[in-house]
Amino acid sequence: MHVDVVAFLPRQLLSHLRIVLGPEHSLRPVASWNELQTTITHSPADVVVADPNADGSPNVDVLEILRGQFPSLSVVVYTSLTPSSVRAMVRLAKSGVEHVVLSRFDDEPGRFLELLESLPAHGLSEQMLKRLAGPVSTLPVTVVRAIDQLFQSPVKFKNAQDLANAAGMNLRTLYRNLEPAGIYSARALVVAARLLRAYAFLKDPGRSIKDVAVKAGYASPWQLSQQLREVTGRTAEQVRREVTQDDLVVLLMESVQRRRRKE
Repeated sequence: MHVDVVAFLPRQLLSHLRIVLGPEHSLRPVASWNELQTTITHSPADVVVADPNADGSPNVDVLEILRGQFPSLSVVVYTSLTPSSVRAMVRLAKSGVEHVVLSRFDDEPGRFLELLESLPAHGLSEQMLKRLAGPVSTLPVTVVRAIDQLFQSPVKFKNAQDLANAAGMNLRTLYRNLEPAGIYSARALVVAARLLRAYAFLKDPGRSIKDVAVKAGYASPWQLSQQLREVTGRTAEQVRREVTQDDLVVLLMESVQRRRRKE
């Protein structure tokens, strides 16, 4: 799974994090707490890796705010063992920050990478994939891999053609493979994956609908709202307030398995 990391760290820790992530994952360093907040609000990210002492003086306020405003975001404290960092870790633990990596103690690259790759579990996507497991198990391996990629990285898929490309076939062949498994809409699969990711962001109280649309890869808030209304019959704000994650998964499964005219 590709992991998109935003980091605010001292130079030495940032250099080590680059080695840990390697070329398979994305790393966006920021230079201040303000830049960290702005980046998280407006750009896609799976994990924040930060040192409370990144700018030379202890600061946990921003990480506490991020944890409260963006619960969908995983936060890892990566720091050196000092009295001030211990105090920061204790305070952040009370805010729900569970993951701490200590420099030169437990930041061995393989172990550190395993932690980072395990964090963006995207529980809603996993829930949807479990419901699809039966039908998907009958599909060719290339289609199974494409569907898995779709739900792990939905921002990379704009339409059914992108799914067909990922499966290495044309759109007509993709539909011919999907239909015997009871999946009648490749487009609905793409919409489902994208809406699940958007829904997780909608549940972050610190995000506006516009921010959610940008972060989830939509061209505009209108496009996001239209797809939500198509599936749920509700506006984005109503979905945020009224629709549970279980409700959404059920509605998306129905849309994926609903017979319709070829798209």
